[in-house]
Amino acid sequence: MRYVLTRLGMLLATMLLVSFLTFAAFEAVSGDPARNLLGTEATEEQVMALREELGLDRPFLLRYAEWLAGFFSGNLGVSYSYRQPVGKLIGPKLEISLCLSLMSFVMIAVISIPLGIFSYHRTGGFADWPRTVFNQLCMAVPPFFTGILVSWIFGILMKVFTPGDFPGFRQDFGESVRHLFFGAVCLGIPRIAMTVRMLRATVIEEMNKAYVRTAISRGHDRRGVLTSHVLKNSMVPVVTFLGQTLAELVGAGIVVEQVLGIPGLGRFLVLSISHRDYPVVQTIVVILAFWVVLAGTLADLINQSIDPRLRLGGNRG
Repeated sequence: MRYVLTRLGMLLATMLLVSFLTFAAFEAVSGDPARNLLGTEATEEQVMALREELGLDRPFLLRYAEWLAGFFSGNLGVSYSYRQPVGKLIGPKLEISLCLSLMSFVMIAVISIPLGIFSYHRTGGFADWPRTVFNQLCMAVPPFFTGILVSWIFGILMKVFTPGDFPGFRQDFGESVRHLFFGAVCLGIPRIAMTVRMLRATVIEEMNKAYVRTAISRGHDRRGVLTSHVLKNSMVPVVTFLGQTLAELVGAGIVVEQVLGIPGLGRFLVLSISHRDYPVVQTIVVILAFWVVLAGTLADLINQSIDPRLRLGGNRG
């Protein structure tokens, strides 16, 4: 329990640091949001009036403290471009991006782990070389290219879904899920291949260790040793990799959202950056950072439950 509380404290401290650096970074970026909103023909009086309305004339630390307090209370500020609450704008898009990421992650975990074990059992067989080539090919194909193929084959030719026309969960749940499913496939294919390769290599490495040879020499069944000991030890690096994958999925989904026309957080982030809509951009960046740190923390906690020796080793260090 103490270890969990320590990790949660580190997560909170990391998020505070990230939020401050994010706020400071946009403070240092050249360009005036008020001038950008009003255009080049606006007078200095108009620009100053808008800066005062947006609160940009107040000291940096005061604005950061107010923004941080509002963030924890659910008041994420007001968008410069849309003049609407940031939470109201981001909420539906965050829902879409999280669904896309979680759907892709479940697909990766459910498919890659059995495939990795199966691939180990078929090591050295007739189909091993073609399977390795196919795995390498899947890792090499970027998600945006897969998205283009998916849009053309399943969207234009087969008309399973309509690329660029995401209706939203409340309007057409089935069509929305189809959009997200194909987006999850595009995100998942290279990561499934990477996870399969990692698990296969880790199992092979563990099976060649002394404790496995000793167990087999004492009459233990090879499959039983694999199930009872090897897989447990092999899952630690795999879980770490899956945690990194989960952390990357929201950011990686930006490209897939663009290709398939999914109105998620990534597309909105790109648009908000171009409009210098700092309240929106700051909030999205902090949410993405929280997602990354949370995924790493969860992976670490799962690894501690798999192998408590990691926690003891960390405490000794």
